Amino acid sequence: MARKTKADALKTRQLLIDAAIEQFAKHGVTNTTLSDIADAAGVTRGAVYWHFSSKTELFNEMWEQQVPLNHIIKYIRTENENPLIDLQEKFIAALQYIAETPKQRALMQILYHKCEFTTGMMTESEIRNKMCVNRNELREALLKCIHYGILPVDTNVDVMVIMLRGFFSGIIKNWLMEPGQFNLYQQAPVLADNIMSTLTRASCTPPTSADSPNPCCGILQTQG
Repeated sequence: MARKTKADALKTRQLLIDAAIEQFAKHGVTNTTLSDIADAAGVTRGAVYWHFSSKTELFNEMWEQQVPLNHIIKYIRTENENPLIDLQEKFIAALQYIAETPKQRALMQILYHKCEFTTGMMTESEIRNKMCVNRNELREALLKCIHYGILPVDTNVDVMVIMLRGFFSGIIKNWLMEPGQFNLYQQAPVLADNIMSTLTRASCTPPTSADSPNPCCGILQTQG
């Protein structure tokens, strides 16, 4: 019998990772065994242990190899000169990418609905920061908005970061519970527009009179 080449070994390793994503998304991480993954990949259980010492190691490698969502959307959209509009368009691109990409959707299903995190596993926070909305990049975008006068100087950036991450995760988590309840791809622009409008209004100081319009009002419509 011919010895397996390095290319064969890498192919088997990837088959196992892809099978793990499929099985975890369907049955949950806890309820999926290494035998289930081996069967789904069409290999022996021994082949699994050749590449991974445990399900936890396989779980971590599954996430380690994923390209961060913010890197993906850089290649599917052009940057807008207005940092607030740019952030809004990134949200749209991210939501639509998840909606139309089965593998990404499966990964989000695992993260939000099919995983009980235990010792040794990559943490939920680490995965969310990589696969959803990166906390540091959000802060940088909001600080840029303040720098250019798009948001008030007294904007509470930390609170806005929490809200933006919560909005994004909430939309994905609820959509995955019942994907048929609405078309995420089609609704992504409306959802992102309402999220950003809500945050913009919340960050602005109320006008003192009808003759003193709020400087933030309508900022998302001024795309020039």
